[in-house]
Amino acid sequence: MKVRFNHWYNTILTALLTMLGYGCSATDEPLDMYGSIVEYGTPYADYQISGTVTDEKGTSVKDIKVAIKYVYQKKDGTVMTEGVDSTTTNGSGKYAIENRRFISDPSLKLIVEDIDGEANGGAFKSDTINIDYENAKKVKDADKGEHWNNGTFAIQQDIKLKKK
Repeated sequence: MKVRFNHWYNTILTALLTMLGYGCSATDEPLDMYGSIVEYGTPYADYQISGTVTDEKGTSVKDIKVAIKYVYQKKDGTVMTEGVDSTTTNGSGKYAIENRRFISDPSLKLIVEDIDGEANGGAFKSDTINIDYENAKKVKDADKGEHWNNGTFAIQQDIKLKKK
């Protein structure tokens, strides 16, 4: 008798929890007790990262590769990188990586590399730079209906390279 009761109790409880979970993810935007929309997902934002690459004297440097990469350490201590996007500086030393969706993640770094050696005024050391999310400026609100999108943010990040 007790086994039969537990079976029916578990069946009814499973059905109720299933309906409750379905109700929380409904498309008619249910509200919680504070009036906020209840939904599942992960917040994100669009970041436009731009700046100027200069040498130690303040002279702009062209043809420098600026890449956004995930930088992380494996359990064995090996440092790994995975590329997300990259660009090169123009004749004025300016770069821009725009309209990419990044979560402000500390493992995302700017990796700066001299790809043409002496041709751009000298050989420069590569550098890894933290992205300055704290000084990001909001330039556009998210479109209506995009509840997890926090909008578009611009980050001005100038980079100073040292010669080898």
